[in-house]
Amino acid sequence: MYSISFVETEPQLKQVLDFLLRHLRGISPYRYEDWKERIERDSKLLVYAHEDGNVISAVLGRRENAESLVCGFVACEIGHRRQGITQKLMDIFEAEAVQAGFRYITLGSEEDGFYEKCGFHVINEMHGQKIYQKLLRRDSPNDIFVKKRDC
Repeated sequence: MYSISFVETEPQLKQVLDFLLRHLRGISPYRYEDWKERIERDSKLLVYAHEDGNVISAVLGRRENAESLVCGFVACEIGHRRQGITQKLMDIFEAEAVQAGFRYITLGSEEDGFYEKCGFHVINEMHGQKIYQKLLRRDSPNDIFVKKRDC
């Protein structure tokens, strides 16, 4: 049975970032110091699942501006995929974003299908990745997703 936690301490952060480095094909998870600062300000945007002391899935986000979050990293152990764990983390991440007053979540991925199931829409494509966005709240009936731009 797994548990879900927010990253609130440096040891948790190190464990989650080590997990991400193993699963994200050599993508660097930004500067450690930047994530460390986020623990203090935005720990509810850093959520992970763990089982028997090991990270099995993680969703890490960061503020882009006052209205928008970037979901920087999403990963899940192969043996724990298709069990709803990462979907649950995305739901928690989204609920925290709504509670904090954000309007959008944006992310980039080569993944097909999963993010659409989470309610995201493709708004652009660049560097071999689809850029997804999810509107969390509408401030007016005319609010729409950012229009796709040519690169």
